[in-house]
Amino acid sequence: MSIFVLHFRLSIPFLHALLAALFSISTLLVSVHSRADELLSVEIQGASESQQQNIIAHLGTPPQAPGQINSYIAKARERAITAMVALGYNNADISAEVLREQSPIQLVIKVKAGPPTHISVMDIHASGDAEHDPKFQSFIDEINTHQGAVLNHGQYESWKSQIQNYARSNGYLAGKWQHHELLIDAARQQAEVHLRYDAGLRHRLGEVQYLGSDVAPELLARLSPLTPGEYYQSSHLSALESSLRRSGYFADVLVTPNLDHIEQQQVPVKVALRDAPSHSFKVGLGYVTDTGTRAQFNWRTPRINRWGHSQETTVRYSAVNPYVNFLYQIPGEDPLTQTYQLMLGLEQNDYGDLSSTLRHAAVISQSTKHKWVWAAQTRWLDESWRLDGLDFQASYLLPGLTLSRTKRHGPIRDPEEGFMQTYQVEATDKALGSDGRLVRFTGFWKWLSRFGDHRLVLKGQAGVNITGIDSVEDLAPSLRFFAGGDQSIRGFDYNSLGPTAEVQTSEGLQTKVVGGKMLAVGSVEYQYYLSPDWRMAIFTDAGNAFNRHHFKPVQSVGTGLHWLSPVGAVRIELAYGISEDNPPWRIHISMGAEL
Repeated sequence: MSIFVLHFRLSIPFLHALLAALFSISTLLVSVHSRADELLSVEIQGASESQQQNIIAHLGTPPQAPGQINSYIAKARERAITAMVALGYNNADISAEVLREQSPIQLVIKVKAGPPTHISVMDIHASGDAEHDPKFQSFIDEINTHQGAVLNHGQYESWKSQIQNYARSNGYLAGKWQHHELLIDAARQQAEVHLRYDAGLRHRLGEVQYLGSDVAPELLARLSPLTPGEYYQSSHLSALESSLRRSGYFADVLVTPNLDHIEQQQVPVKVALRDAPSHSFKVGLGYVTDTGTRAQFNWRTPRINRWGHSQETTVRYSAVNPYVNFLYQIPGEDPLTQTYQLMLGLEQNDYGDLSSTLRHAAVISQSTKHKWVWAAQTRWLDESWRLDGLDFQASYLLPGLTLSRTKRHGPIRDPEEGFMQTYQVEATDKALGSDGRLVRFTGFWKWLSRFGDHRLVLKGQAGVNITGIDSVEDLAPSLRFFAGGDQSIRGFDYNSLGPTAEVQTSEGLQTKVVGGKMLAVGSVEYQYYLSPDWRMAIFTDAGNAFNRHHFKPVQSVGTGLHWLSPVGAVRIELAYGISEDNPPWRIHISMGAEL
């Protein structure tokens, strides 16, 4: 026979902790039990919903101990009357009945509201500099429109607070009440409101002092939306704080008025700044079907010097599209809406059956006006490519203009409404040192809308190159048009669609995809939400890259499952090319924000 012996070693501290835990659990159980055993129930009869809510608020929480019941009942009628008076019912008939034989004891409050008290006189005035302030007077006039309304004591107190807060927020920092009075004639059910506020002298913004950063004063002045000497408004200080935070130069911003040092109605402002970290680094791993597994490294310096210059370097590796990109930014006259940029980059990519290596540089002037982003740029492109052992090379100087706008409603990871549009035009000529003449137009559109558990997404891409000749042989691959892939026509490989050419290879004459001078691609997608974080999709994509008079569209259909992760939708989709004699199919995996 086997005997198993279990040994337990219990220390004194452990026993104390165990007993304390058991005591806490028992106390919690008793507390829950007490709350479950209601001692007194309250019923209100004859009152409207708003009246009932106010009476309940004035009565307070029903008693939790037997000794508190009689006191609660004794005060109930008086508190109910006070609640009705607060809503303008000064002659309400209220009675309280106690049914002690009930379990729990029942308190019945019967209400006969009677006629309400109306405001017969609204006499509100603001003096001082406020007399000559149209906005202040308009604010007072808006309150005066309540004449004839049912009296509400809470609203009367709210008017007093609103007037005082408005004055202080708009520079009337020495304002004070001369008179405030609420007169009630209960017999006639009428009330008079008399308010007199002396706003005093209106203050203006004084000196703005910046502390804690060596950012150049000239740059801080350009970031500030404040105008020296303008009337003081607290909203202006909030706008200054928002502007400084949006610049990205600072980790923390605190803007406060120095009310203890006001001189000649000038309010000095103190701005405490804490610089953002000198450098930030991000490392990411991802996978999309077009380019396969990829790793990315990002290095950003939000402020290189006191004039606000910044840089961002991105290195990304994938088997299909590795690249390195360097961006140097200089703030413009309005640093939040205008920048000057210098961009340098090195990139490899596959376009159809072409393998390309391109080097590019650009000088860009970017600004935001009326929610549109305008970018005027001059781009230098040097590209070499290979087709079955044959090497080609071309370089271009491309002045251009880009115009874009994105409207979005709802969370970034899953917008409910949105419209993205981008347009670009570039042109060059041999007179500029380019290897050919070119005018290039491109456009991209994406629209989406959600209605209940349903969502519709429409996309379109278009482009045209005008070169003066029909052939694209001498045009760099990155300037040609191709279709196919996650962001184009699903069901087909990345950049696998477009015009072809017969190429003599070591294996004989073969057909190769070399791209076209034009592009037209569209997509319609319906999505249904299975849960807040999951949705399914069905879609069809169609279009192609082509040359003039040779448009041969292809089409695919597919379905997918989307997971709405914190960083955006992760999309797994299966697409099938229905326009081909030997229909291809492909699984697409992609992720990221949609707009």
